[in-house]
Amino acid sequence: MNKKPDFLKLSNGLSLILQTMPSADSVAVYVAVGAGSRYETRETAGTSHFLEHMLFEGTKRLSTSKEVAEYIERVGGKSGAWTDKEYVTYYAKVPKQHLEVAFSYLAEILFNSTLSNEAIKKEKRIVVEELRRKVDNPEVEIWDLWFEWVWGKNQSLGRSILGYEETIQNITKQQLQDYMEKLYHPANMALAIVGNFFSQKAKDYASKYFGQKYGGSIPTFKKLNPISKKVHTKIIRTNTQQAQLILGFVTNISYTHKDRFAIRVIADILSAGVSSRLFQKLIYGLGIAYSSGAQCWVFADAGLFYTYGGFSVENVMIAIKIILEELKKIKWGKISEEELQETKEKGKANIVFSLETPDTMANWYASQWITEKKIMTIEETLEKIDGVTVEDIQRVARQYFINKNLYLTIRGPIEENSIERIENILQYNDKH
Repeated sequence: MNKKPDFLKLSNGLSLILQTMPSADSVAVYVAVGAGSRYETRETAGTSHFLEHMLFEGTKRLSTSKEVAEYIERVGGKSGAWTDKEYVTYYAKVPKQHLEVAFSYLAEILFNSTLSNEAIKKEKRIVVEELRRKVDNPEVEIWDLWFEWVWGKNQSLGRSILGYEETIQNITKQQLQDYMEKLYHPANMALAIVGNFFSQKAKDYASKYFGQKYGGSIPTFKKLNPISKKVHTKIIRTNTQQAQLILGFVTNISYTHKDRFAIRVIADILSAGVSSRLFQKLIYGLGIAYSSGAQCWVFADAGLFYTYGGFSVENVMIAIKIILEELKKIKWGKISEEELQETKEKGKANIVFSLETPDTMANWYASQWITEKKIMTIEETLEKIDGVTVEDIQRVARQYFINKNLYLTIRGPIEENSIERIENILQYNDKH
């Protein structure tokens, strides 16, 4: 299994993570920035994502988006970025002989972007179209609707990463510059290099391209305040053929919480593979869904566990009942050692499969460090999963899967007067 990567900090606070992979013919360089939508206000929602787009629009040396793209692509490299709730990631992957190009490319877009007013004007049109595309895609929009129901728009986790049309239209160059000055400095970055390279070369390039910049302190964001609701169901009526739903629970299981591995195994019991409980019940058993599942999501100060799926209107109530029944089985009936072991093997295999390339490994390290300020190897992660017991599963399910923490969002052609009936069904969750 993989060894612990080398780790060091440059004098300017940059976190540098190095993992050689001699069998590869490429190198992936990933930079995770402690930014994202949690660092925004209601008025600046969408700034993090908008800025991520803007950094590919032109720099002091590469004046157009075409020149930016050609710089990395002329050596066969590829690049990209994405914005999450609590971090933003930028990456470049190149053939092993072009490692320096990856470093110079990332440093150029991160530290020398011009953020021209002309590009900002163009990018507003692009992001607004991205927002509209999201609304047209029920399987995507349901997530923003659920987060908003859980935490509300007044809290950062309750707002869309993309922002809203009005906030995007109000973005200015000064706003982007202020945001970069506050967050885009080396002390607030984790730089991970994975692939076929010489460690000393990577250290030299990191110092050359990232070591000269300095910045301020590590930023923080407001902690979440739980919102207590008497009604747990939110219906968003739409003229669609199918209803999308998310039924889940707010937990206090954060990045470093002791129960994060147990709740991950519970999600796998319900939805890892064709043999999982929800797949067998909802898809193979009753044939009322094309896809459904369960997952957990962790943050610095909170966590979520959720089940999801798309159903025809006449099957929504059935789906909710079945999901609740399966949750109750986990809460009050012990899972067998055989099923637990099988689930662990599936979960561990999925982790191993997903981390076989330099790209995914570099992302694993960079995102871990910027969010948790520590590195856990694959082997250590698998050991934690192996340590989950039958008793852990039941304890965690009983502790977190309670109606006080339950939130259900349904997007589709559902009548508002269905809420009372759904609320009555949800009460079943707390009954032994």
